[in-house]
Amino acid sequence: MSTCGENSEHGEFTVLRPGEEFASLFENDLDAAGLTAELARTIDPPLLVIDLVNVRFIGSAFLGRCVLLQKTLRARQGGLALCHLNSFGSTALSVAGLDQVIPLYATCEEAKAGLT
Repeated sequence: MSTCGENSEHGEFTVLRPGEEFASLFENDLDAAGLTAELARTIDPPLLVIDLVNVRFIGSAFLGRCVLLQKTLRARQGGLALCHLNSFGSTALSVAGLDQVIPLYATCEEAKAGLT
């Protein structure tokens, strides 16, 4: 996972970018990619952008994890946004109805603006 070198906070947001080794995000990959409930419980402020620029495939466990992250962040008056999601991922979120709950953006900058 990385954000311009490694997972880090950028001003008022935490941006998580799973690396190229996470081109497919299956259940066994989520914790290693940094997508943990602990992250959602501890980041301050509780605003998380997941940049999926390196991800080509998401499994159903990823969708479930996003719901958990969103609930945890919202309970802390924060939020979650996804960016750089490919058409497969966008369709998966739409079919699951999660595009109505978790905002999707083309870029990290748009995602950050959407969370404010």
